Amino acid sequence: MPGARSTISKCFFTAWVLGWATAVYLPSLVIALLSLSPLASSGNLLLDTFEVADEVSPAAKLTYGFIFAAFVLSARAGGAGRGLLVNVLIGMTSIALVVALLPEYWSRGFGVGLNGMRFDPLPTAICLFGGVASGIIFSLTEARCQTGSQERASHQSRGG
Repeated sequence: MPGARSTISKCFFTAWVLGWATAVYLPSLVIALLSLSPLASSGNLLLDTFEVADEVSPAAKLTYGFIFAAFVLSARAGGAGRGLLVNVLIGMTSIALVVALLPEYWSRGFGVGLNGMRFDPLPTAICLFGGVASGIIFSLTEARCQTGSQERASHQSRGG
């Protein structure tokens, strides 16, 4: 039976990956729906979403993931806890920092790299929406994983 520490790590990592994917693919879906990218032209929304997401530079994707994880871990170490609101604010802040600070040549398909404007209102709002959803997905996934792990451990300890 895995220890509590490995369960916490597994749940954090799973939630982080799903939160990261949400921050990448949800804005890509909206951008494809609104035809804000020339890549979204096939008429197949699923294909267009993946085309838009694929165009986003690895630097933007990785920077978001690292900032989000660092802020979540820092908030927990600082006593802010694991609350949904905390994670939503972290998601929004992480996206805003990537939009604000990532150089244009590393921003292909994201923020300033989408259309040459750093804080174009519509794409920025779409990206922030992705950050909000990322925080929500992260919180819900982690909580569900930990609850499921506790229930399985309890069931096993009763001999079930």
